[in-house]
Amino acid sequence: MATNLKADVLRLARALGFAHCAVAPAEKPPHADFLDQWLASGWHGGMDWLARTPQWRKDIRTRYAWARSFLCISLEYPDRLPPDLPPGSVLPRVARYARMADYHEQWRPALARLEEQIIELGGPGTRALWYQDTGPFLERALAARAGLGWVGKNTMLIHPARGSFTLLALVLTSLELEPDAPLTDHCGTCTRCLEACPTGAFVEPWRLDASRCVSYLTIEHRGPVPHELRPGIGGLLFGCDICNEVCPWNAKTARPPVQPPPQLADLTLAAILNARPAHLSKRLQGTALERTGEAGLKRNAAIVAGNERLAEALGALEQSSRHDDPAVREAVYWAYARIGGPAAKAALARAQRHETDETLRDWIIETLRDWPAA
Repeated sequence: MATNLKADVLRLARALGFAHCAVAPAEKPPHADFLDQWLASGWHGGMDWLARTPQWRKDIRTRYAWARSFLCISLEYPDRLPPDLPPGSVLPRVARYARMADYHEQWRPALARLEEQIIELGGPGTRALWYQDTGPFLERALAARAGLGWVGKNTMLIHPARGSFTLLALVLTSLELEPDAPLTDHCGTCTRCLEACPTGAFVEPWRLDASRCVSYLTIEHRGPVPHELRPGIGGLLFGCDICNEVCPWNAKTARPPVQPPPQLADLTLAAILNARPAHLSKRLQGTALERTGEAGLKRNAAIVAGNERLAEALGALEQSSRHDDPAVREAVYWAYARIGGPAAKAALARAQRHETDETLRDWIIETLRDWPAA
């Protein structure tokens, strides 16, 4: 009965476009207790929601006593850019998953319909809830338990045929479904992902200090980015794929190029820095870049301009030097200092006249005083 029921559930999922799905039991996934150590180490940075009700993340039955099975879903997404990008497009600086329309919106209707169909299939008393990045779950550990891949040394889920450029979703249900078998680990002795991380975010294999991760710093982190980590961000504007790019398992995948929304394809660093906050916020709607907000994106753009010493960005940077968010202004001033030269010094001197934050004003004064002679 359980086998037939599982087959019916998988048929429903595949009919809705979910080609890769498998079942895990609604119980503690392997290594769930490591979450306590990870949180105690502060490796979650400012993502305080991860520290709320960790018992639910470790065992969802402490929240939903009716839970019996997870239907875990792996969603592929394009990993290449189109060949005809507009000049100066920021898309090469954006993590691959964020180069398209927001995947949450893309899959929401199908996931909601799948939840409904599972309840209909199970009959009276059946419970089901779908989630995608929004619930208290250890999604990668659950997907690995279901056999959708193994968790690599960079903590990403890796499948031998699909690599790690995948997104995850799940449906929690009260139905007793036969679990799938986990895959074995195939990372072997390879450590390319650990060695390639530009900010040294991997404490050791399978141990990520997210507070140092470029994806965290450019998306989730609020306020100024620590100065010592800024060089590692390099030219990345939103997210990071470096540990995925160097993974040998991703060299085996071949997918069509992404079809980005026009408002992303045409976006440039100068456009981000020049845009009025309301206009930029509107432009980000319907994309994953909404997550960091217009202020976060301007801050990131200033850091990129500073890292790459883009003198041609000085005019655009000055447009953001009066932003309401002090983290944006601080990043602009830092970029001036990194770019250097008389024009950048003059822009920083002009900023001194209108800066009202005492700490930032003192930094400007010290930086101008120590500015290298021409």
